[in-house]
Amino acid sequence: MTLIKELKSKIEKLIEVIPKDTNVFEQINKESLKSKLNRLQKIDEVLKKEKYNITFIGSVGAGKTTAISHLFNLIHYIETVSKKGKNRPIEVVEPLLSTGSGRTTICEVVINSSDNISIEIDPYTKEELKEEIEYFCSTFYTKNNDNDNDETQNKSMSEEIERAIRFIVDLKKNIKVNDKNIDEAKEKAKELDEEQFIKFAIERADLENRCYTKKDSRLEFNGTNPQKWIKDNFSKINRGEISTFSIPKKIYLNVNKEIYGNSYQENFNTVIDTKGIDENPIRKDLLDQIEDENTILIFTSSYNDAPKGDIRALIEKALSIKSKMYEDRFVLLVMPRHNEPMQENDGDGSWENGTLLKKEIIKKVFKNKGLDFKEDNILFYDALKYYDLEGRIDRDYDEEDIEEEKEEILKSFSDIIEKRKEKLKDEVKNIEDSLSFQNENIELTKEDEALINKVKRDLENIRELDKRVPNYVYEEFTDSYIDYYATTYKAWNTKDAIHRRYGVFPERNYSTYFDAKVVAEGRNSDEMLKKFTIDLREEVIKSIENLGSEIKALESITPSISKLFESDYDIFIESVGNRIEEFLQNENENREFWSDMIERRGQGSGYNDDVTRMFKNKLKSLRSGLSLDGLFQEFVEDEWEKLIDKILIFFKK
Repeated sequence: MTLIKELKSKIEKLIEVIPKDTNVFEQINKESLKSKLNRLQKIDEVLKKEKYNITFIGSVGAGKTTAISHLFNLIHYIETVSKKGKNRPIEVVEPLLSTGSGRTTICEVVINSSDNISIEIDPYTKEELKEEIEYFCSTFYTKNNDNDNDETQNKSMSEEIERAIRFIVDLKKNIKVNDKNIDEAKEKAKELDEEQFIKFAIERADLENRCYTKKDSRLEFNGTNPQKWIKDNFSKINRGEISTFSIPKKIYLNVNKEIYGNSYQENFNTVIDTKGIDENPIRKDLLDQIEDENTILIFTSSYNDAPKGDIRALIEKALSIKSKMYEDRFVLLVMPRHNEPMQENDGDGSWENGTLLKKEIIKKVFKNKGLDFKEDNILFYDALKYYDLEGRIDRDYDEEDIEEEKEEILKSFSDIIEKRKEKLKDEVKNIEDSLSFQNENIELTKEDEALINKVKRDLENIRELDKRVPNYVYEEFTDSYIDYYATTYKAWNTKDAIHRRYGVFPERNYSTYFDAKVVAEGRNSDEMLKKFTIDLREEVIKSIENLGSEIKALESITPSISKLFESDYDIFIESVGNRIEEFLQNENENREFWSDMIERRGQGSGYNDDVTRMFKNKLKSLRSGLSLDGLFQEFVEDEWEKLIDKILIFFKK
């Protein structure tokens, strides 16, 4: 953008002419110009991006992958026999990303536009695959550790990973023997002890003859029916059916224009289908996607409970970081099924009226949470709207209706990108306008300088956090963290899987260390660090804004200072979280810390209460001799001083 280049050059020249020994106004002016220069650089980087990634985030089983398949032409029509009336042949739609039985894909899927069609994977290493097989085997020797008979007491290994491992070790879950259904793994576990069973399974897995690099884990299409090839091989990879492959951590599907189409899809770089959310919605891999400036986030939700609780929690966590303006890149894609909008209370029975009513309900949910979610970014899409229950195109519609519906959604995605770019261009124009005032040669009065010095003294007082925040607020951290651990991972065997991996569960993207960061920062504006520093944040912003309203010379400068502080405040929050996460990972990712909790497995009822108590006691007295609460206070006070020092730079003269 030519204007950005011109403004950057202009600002650099303005900074150069400000003398090193300068008065307080010129010092504030100089630092304000620097902040505008940095902001222009970031805007320039964003506007230079020609294509965005489109990342879909949603709960397991909500229809996320089905929607992606239909939106991006990853479907085909197959001939089958009608189940109604006479067994007549019919043509039905089928998504290419279907995995057969099971609830979802095994891992994240990245769809790229390419000249050729291929599938490749980031595989589990040999050691990681061996560990998963060992864990699978060990589950058959573990008695239930709690007596709650709660439905949360499910297996900690995901159905998708278990299904793949069963194929790799050739132990079927449901096979008929002598007119009786048996589980081959369970039967084998009855014959062998745990060590023998693990040895038996690993021998069957043929680990030596599998590929463990992305380069070697690749399939290329060279046939005549690309859709069938994609469908068959995608399913095989998900189910662990390729004898030379390991289990995938990530699947890359590369498709050409023949598959992808030539419409709005060309505006997007990659399409990412993230691993479905189950127990913990605030995962590091999802927040990393949100953090990427080059990504539009599509949060998917089923119709009746939109926005679903787990999606709402993730959105709330992100939008509590005000300076990032994530709302410009957030979309809620509500996915009705079977004419649900037509059954909306107080509706007139039409799709259009039903979705309008539902949108108002969703807006109220976001408003009640204090979330700034853009109304235009709430969309509705039913991939099977124009199909009957068997998958045939309904007789009242045709392929043109299907394409129009799809193109409308894709155009909405493109429009969101364009609106974001226009908003950034407006910001550039505002910076340009502010420079005309900022370039004036202004002398401050003694009253002005007195007011500035008062603000400086106020900031120096705010810098001493121990005088403003009572010690007891830090003492809530460990309890909040333990409560998060206990309630997020309700199943005892999920906890056990985390303990045995020393605090992490990579298969499901769980990490107790990252959880500590999440709790420390606060999942929303009313929790932990955000809660007990928010008033101080507002106090600083108010002081800066008062300078602009009281001193005309600073009127064009203080908005950029406030904006910079808001951004630095969010960095302060994140820095504390990062230090907590890093410290705990370095301190506790070892058997010594987790051994008592590991050994608690198989010792009878009361497991959840016992391991929760053990975990808490260990955090109260870490190996370094510190308590987690004391550590939290130390990090907060240290990072807060750095934050206020950044603002004091403006007033150092």
